[in-house]
Amino acid sequence: MRALGFDEPNRQVVGTLLEVAYQGTLRSEEGRFVKGSLTFANPKRPDVAPPRLRRADYPAFNRFETPEILTVQTLVKLACAIDRWSASIAVYSTRRSELVAWGVVDQQVQQNVGWHRESSTGYFTNPGLLTVTMDGIGDISAYHGNLFLGGLKAQTLITREDDALESKIVSRYALDALAQFAQAITRVLDRDDETEIPVELIRMWVTCVARLCIGLRQRGTGGAFLLTPKPIKRILEVNHPFAYPRLQDAAILCVLDQEHLWDVERAQRALTKKGDPVPADLVSEVMLDTADAKDREEEITGEVKLIASLAAVDGLVLMSPTLSVAGFGVKIGSAPNVTTVYDGADFSRRGTRAKRIDLSLFGTRHGSMLRYCAHDRKALGIVVSQDGYVRLITSVRNSLLFWYNLKLLARDNFSAQVALRNKKWLKAHSLRSGPLELGYTDLPKTIDSLMKAAS
Repeated sequence: MRALGFDEPNRQVVGTLLEVAYQGTLRSEEGRFVKGSLTFANPKRPDVAPPRLRRADYPAFNRFETPEILTVQTLVKLACAIDRWSASIAVYSTRRSELVAWGVVDQQVQQNVGWHRESSTGYFTNPGLLTVTMDGIGDISAYHGNLFLGGLKAQTLITREDDALESKIVSRYALDALAQFAQAITRVLDRDDETEIPVELIRMWVTCVARLCIGLRQRGTGGAFLLTPKPIKRILEVNHPFAYPRLQDAAILCVLDQEHLWDVERAQRALTKKGDPVPADLVSEVMLDTADAKDREEEITGEVKLIASLAAVDGLVLMSPTLSVAGFGVKIGSAPNVTTVYDGADFSRRGTRAKRIDLSLFGTRHGSMLRYCAHDRKALGIVVSQDGYVRLITSVRNSLLFWYNLKLLARDNFSAQVALRNKKWLKAHSLRSGPLELGYTDLPKTIDSLMKAAS
C-alpha cells in the first residue's frame, strides 16, 4: 500500500484485518462455510479517487446507524447478510489495531461480473483503499481496486498468478487453431488489416477457457479439460461421447458480431461528428447489431456453464483446440511416466535452462495429464484442483511445460511498475477540479431534483 502511494492502513491493522477474515472462512453458518468481502476505507473520505462524472451504477458507501466492533462473530453475521457478489462490508480502524464495521459498499456486481469475464463492457472497481475477499476455507485475497496484492490458498502465500493463457506460447496454440476463422471473418468484414481479427479471436478464446475453469473451480469438485486436434484413442477411454460444437461456434461468431457492430458504430459517429444526417437504415443496423452481439454473449454464458458442469463428473472433458466438445467422463489410460517437466513461466524466458518441476508434489490427476501430454505434443491440458489451483500443461517442440497457478480473473498483478503508474495517476487525478456531474443527460438524476423540476 505504501508503494501505491497511501499512508494507511498500518501493518498492525492489516494483520488484524487479514486474521479476522481468515478465521471467518473457517466458520460455518447453517451448514455452509462463510464467504464475504471487507473493504478498508476512511469514513471521512472513503472513495480514494472519486470520479468527476458519477454514473448511476457507480459504487457508494452506505453507513450503518451504529458501527460495530469487527470480531469474527460480527463478520460471520454480516457476511451472511451482505452477499460478496453484490456488496462489501466497509471497515476502518478506530485505534491502532481495533476495527469497526461502519457500512456497506454497494454495486459490486459489475466488478464481479467483469472480473469473472461474464461481460465485455467496462466496470467500476471497489473505491476503497484495500479489499479482502473470503473465497473459501482458509482462502483469502487482497486487492486495491483492480490490483491483486496477494492471497493465501491451501496454506500457501501467493503474490502473483501465472498469466499463462495470454502468454506467447499458449496464444500461438490458440492462433494456430483459429487461423482459418480469422481469415474468414476478415474477408466477410472486408478488412485490410489482417492482424486485428486474430487478436480478438485469441482474446475470446482466452476468455472462454478462463470462464470454464472459473465455473469448475466454483463447483469445488475439481476436474480437467483436455484440448487436442487428434486424440490418441489407445490412451483415452471416452465414457460419454458427446459432440457439442456450440461454444466453439458461438465464440467465433461473437467476434464477427462485435467487430461488425464496431464498424457500423464508427460509421454512425463519423457522420454525427461531421454534422451530416444519419440514415435511418444505419441507426436500425446499429440497434440490430447490438442485439445480436448481446444475444451471442448470453449464449456463451449458457454454454460455459454446461461444459463446466460436464467437467465436474469423474473424468475429464475432451475438446478440440477450438473448444468443440467431443466427450466427457474421459479417463486417461496407462502410459510411461514423465521424467522432465519445465516450469512454463520460466521456460518462456530461459528455454531449456528453466527450472524443473518436482512431480512428486502432485497427485494422480496431474500425473495422468502430464503422461498424456508427453505423448500428444499438440495437446493442451488444464487441471482444476479441489483446493482452487488451476494448472496448465502443454508442449513446445520436445519440452513439456507446466504452469502452477493460472490467472483466471480479469485483474492485474501488483508490480513496481504498476505501483509507480498508480501513484502518478492518483496525483494527476487529485489536481483535476470541477463540479460533480451525475450521468450524461440533462434529465434529473436525484429524487430531489426530479421533484423540484416537476413542481
